Amino acid sequence: MKTIWKTKRIEWVAMALCAFSLTICASASPGDFYPSYEARVVAHLTKLGTPVRQMFLQQEGRKAYLYVRTDSQPGYTVFDVTKPEHPRVVYRRPENLTVLESGLAISEIPDDSKTGNPAQAPNRTGSPTIRAPESVRLLDVSDPAHPRTVQMFDGVTSIVRDDARNLIYLANADGIWILSHNQVLRRHLCSSSDAISSAIPNCD
Repeated sequence: MKTIWKTKRIEWVAMALCAFSLTICASASPGDFYPSYEARVVAHLTKLGTPVRQMFLQQEGRKAYLYVRTDSQPGYTVFDVTKPEHPRVVYRRPENLTVLESGLAISEIPDDSKTGNPAQAPNRTGSPTIRAPESVRLLDVSDPAHPRTVQMFDGVTSIVRDDARNLIYLANADGIWILSHNQVLRRHLCSSSDAISSAIPNCD
């Protein structure tokens, strides 16, 4: 009998606590609650050499890519961070790279045979730069793991970008080149590594 009584008493106490909690919640106003945030480490990339001096993120459909540049090596290392818990290297780019909003990138390789000075990043409209001759490629980086050369120019001595009108001005021994760049929508070619989350796959 004592055991039954203790069990019943515990049930009554539990019911009383539940009723008390419901009363408090029912009488509370929206202002009585506030959001709470937490942060946790989901991945850690090590052995990058010297400190990282530049990073930028590129989003392409369902894919996300992180470009990382360190002091110890020229160019960028590209990580696929679509799954942030499992980042993986997809490409190492040895050249200076500037990614444009249209999905193109400007790749610059200085001509070391003529000068040891590093190439300078392209300036925006109204900021001309005198630089050492270099090879410049326009790359389609919609798939950073497999970049595609769209245009290439040798002996480039100056670049000016007009981002408002999607124009690029390049100068070399052959004169001044004016390039227009725009995004072209193409269907994504799915591979076995693609995780299709949509009910209507956007693939060929």
